Amino acid sequence: MKKKNRNQDYAEDQDQLFSMEHLLYKKDGFYGFSDYSVIGSDYSESGFAPKAVAIHIVYFDSDNKLRIHHFVSDTNEDISNPANKFKEALKKLISWYSSDAFNKEKNNSSALEEFKRLSIAGTYPGLGIIKRLAIKHHLEILGQFLDGED
Repeated sequence: MKKKNRNQDYAEDQDQLFSMEHLLYKKDGFYGFSDYSVIGSDYSESGFAPKAVAIHIVYFDSDNKLRIHHFVSDTNEDISNPANKFKEALKKLISWYSSDAFNKEKNNSSALEEFKRLSIAGTYPGLGIIKRLAIKHHLEILGQFLDGED
């Protein structure tokens, strides 16, 4: 798989299998597992102004596999107006979240509700808060899943 280094690249492959470790770790003889969720395995202390804003949301599919969906802004020619780019990506997230395709029983979280509140208010919280909410969502739904195990 090609390394994604620009948010606009995620628009090419919006939905991907992320992990099945939560389904296999006990069978494999482990007491736990780890994943990188939306933080990635590479770390950088420096930030940058992105041409595109992408919101990365993990979710459980009907087989309880963990998938990741990328909601990417449309106006990605330059780094101007990140607030509008966020609005574009958020509109896609809210449409998906509100659709029948989204399984709220498995995937709902207070983080997604916060995204919904941001959409209604029309506010841009900054890229750090967007990342924080995506990580919070991941931790919430994975915690709910693990709480439901035998």
